[in-house]
Amino acid sequence: MGTKHRIKKTEKKIKGTTVGDESQERVNQIPVDLAYLHGIFSTLKNMAAGIYHFKLWTGAQVATNPQKIFDIDGTLLFFDFDVKRGKQVLGTIRTAANKMVGTAVLSFHLGPKLWDEKTGRKKIAEIIKKKFSGYVTKNQLLVCYSYPKIGLMVTIENKNNETKTLIFDIADYSLIPIQSKDNKYEGAYAWSYLGEMEEKKKKANISKFDERTKSIQKIFKDFRLTSKIRQREINKIFDISKLKFKINIVKELQFCTHYNYNEPASHHCFVLHAQQVNDYCAVATCQMILCYYRYFYSQDDIAPALGYSSGSGCPFDQSPGYESLSNNHIDSSYDTSPTWEKARDQIRLLQPLKSGIPGHARACAGYSYILEIFTGISDKQLYIYDPWPWNSDLKAGGAIYWEDWDSYTSYIRLKSIAAGLP
Repeated sequence: MGTKHRIKKTEKKIKGTTVGDESQERVNQIPVDLAYLHGIFSTLKNMAAGIYHFKLWTGAQVATNPQKIFDIDGTLLFFDFDVKRGKQVLGTIRTAANKMVGTAVLSFHLGPKLWDEKTGRKKIAEIIKKKFSGYVTKNQLLVCYSYPKIGLMVTIENKNNETKTLIFDIADYSLIPIQSKDNKYEGAYAWSYLGEMEEKKKKANISKFDERTKSIQKIFKDFRLTSKIRQREINKIFDISKLKFKINIVKELQFCTHYNYNEPASHHCFVLHAQQVNDYCAVATCQMILCYYRYFYSQDDIAPALGYSSGSGCPFDQSPGYESLSNNHIDSSYDTSPTWEKARDQIRLLQPLKSGIPGHARACAGYSYILEIFTGISDKQLYIYDPWPWNSDLKAGGAIYWEDWDSYTSYIRLKSIAAGLP
């Protein structure tokens, strides 16, 4: 936990992964200490920029032994580094574990994970024993089965050497079908993050990651970095006189102009709602947005208005449902070519939006923009209210996190619904 990381050590490891006789997968694999470096730097940058949630992490420890998350094709995909103060988990930093992901740091989850891997493995083992008698488990991997949802991929085999590969959601233990991301519904199905990515995009992402790493190395070459997030580290990195580096930021974290973080009696105008059924992500997202405008419906009432189909989910374009449920007081539009700038402008109007990605839907409740003058690199983040993971205690489900815009637009075309008052 107190491990020190030197940038020179990281450089040697990078060189060691580019030897020509190694496999392509090995070449593109990111060393843990390099991923850690990216994660710490991005965290410190958000703290220095003044984003409220990251101030709560000051003095916390970032675990150096991340949880590994794989693609369903078996490729190591992400590292999840826990942020702790003592035994209390304050959040998680999710970084890339493979250069083809492109984005070095994908997201910052606020608060502890609401799913438990150990419990999930136990429950899923019980299901396999009951439903697949005669089979034995040969292999298990924690996978991102439909970004950003996590599952357990299990290979089982019977006495005739017949094998099956099954994917279960890690939170509700449901069996997830494997489909192409071109499925026209936002529901519960599995697809490969890297397998669905075009080769041209993979090459571009590798170059993007390498360029980002070079800029990080220049910044960190003169001093050590510890695993504890300290104010003096922020001061070192962002000392303009020494590093010729500074930050500009434009941010809006809440829709409510009278919201006060320091006042206990103050209230959030936007509230997280977890999905009550495994494929109700779009339904729960709609519920969050409608609640913001003070239209109160149960998820079961919302589902048919959005065209929900059991076992499939909701079609991408749910805008007619938003309008009908608000008696046409909400003007809703479906966008197949959204940009971060469109999302930013929507938030500036104090209007939430839905971000739809293959197999999933979330609500967007804010944005942040950080420009590194020294490198010319900008970070564009969205503040996400995610109805996944499911939890039997509906008040304990869902997740809130800051997510880099490029974490999903690098491999898919985001679908979104902008819903606001006419």
